[in-house]
Order: sequence, then structure tokens, then C-alpha cells
Amino acid sequence: MMLPQPNWPEGPDAPRLRAGEVHVWRVPLASGSQLSACRAVLAAEEEARAARFVFAQDAERYITAHGALRLILARYIPCEPDEIEFAAGAHGKPRLLWPIADLRFNLSHSGDWILIAISTGREVGVDVEHMNDEIQFEQIAMHCFDPRDAWELRTAPRQQQVPLFFDLWTRMEARLKADGAGIGGEIHEIREAGWGARSLSPAQGYAGAVASEGEDWQLACWEWKL
Repeated sequence: MMLPQPNWPEGPDAPRLRAGEVHVWRVPLASGSQLSACRAVLAAEEEARAARFVFAQDAERYITAHGALRLILARYIPCEPDEIEFAAGAHGKPRLLWPIADLRFNLSHSGDWILIAISTGREVGVDVEHMNDEIQFEQIAMHCFDPRDAWELRTAPRQQQVPLFFDLWTRMEARLKADGAGIGGEIHEIREAGWGARSLSPAQGYAGAVASEGEDWQLACWEWKL
């Protein structure tokens, strides 16, 4: 179930990422000077993509997520945020092309919040979802969940089913994103392959999870601020 994490302390300016650690950064949807700072570090193709969004909030969410990713990665590696280059890895999952550094990362956004996970030496995936109590979760669980998770949801007390659904969903998504398979992947095979997932509480009304290889990793959660 979701972990009680009501406080996400402000992250360090120069975080140290050791082997066996996963860092998760909580990023609020930016506005004003923060949004301008995020936009300023985007690559030309990222700016072009942001301009294609029909709704302003979608564009702002994209700018915040990808600008914050660059600004956070630049805290770990000696370069300017706008100098970072990405490439598509397996199944299209982005990876760091330049500077050369053994950093793995993943991001997710929903509503007013963005989560960015960073690790070294092992793949990582993260997911965040705004919890909607009107969702038809029974049908989704039947078609998408591992049978064990679907049974756990079906037999849970009714008042716990919505938060449990989103907890299980984000853990599933985080594993799939760590593997790089996306939602079309075989979650049964991925779960058995040794992807450990941990639940997060990003904010009131949101569920989240982070996944990485194995179970022997330490987790640190921070909030990003300029």
C-alpha cells in the first residue's frame, strides 16, 4: 500500500548518487519564473513539441517536466542543462547520450505533479496518477493486472478499492517503464524478472510508485525547487 510520505524536503543542489540508491524528485507544475527557467533550457525539438499542444496547461506540463529533468540532471553531472543530449533506447525509452554518465532516469506526470526518478547502474521507472474515484477499475484490473493483484483488489473492502487500484496500477506502470516495455508489455513476465517496486504518496489525491532492478536499493525522495 501507499507509504505515508507527507513531507518531501527540498533537494540538495549537488546530490550524491551512490550505487544501490534511487532518487525521486517531486516537481509541481511550474508557472511564472520557474516555467521560464524550464523553457530556457529546452532543446529546439522540445520547444517545437511544446508549441504543438492545443491546451496551454498541457504545454506547461511538458515544459515543466522536460525542463526540470534537464535542470535536475545537471545537478548530478558537470554540464549546463541545455547541453544535455538524449537518445531513444530500447522500446523508445529515453537515455542520456551526452555527457557520458551512467545515469538512468524516468519521468511521469499527472495533474499538477511530476515525478522524476534517477539511478545509477540499474534501470528505473516511475509513475504518478491523480486518483479518480469514478474510474471503472474492475474492468481495467481484469484485463491489465497480474492475477494476484486483481484478486487482491477484488477481495479488498469496498472503501479501500479505489486507492488500492491506483497503488497497484502505479506499481505496475513503474515496473513496465523501468523495463522499457510500456503498458503493452507482459506484466506477468516483468514482475517475475525481479523489478522491485515501492509505493509513493506524492500529494493529497495522488498515487505514485518507483521501480528498479532488484530489491536491494535505498530510496530518497525530494522536492525540486529552483
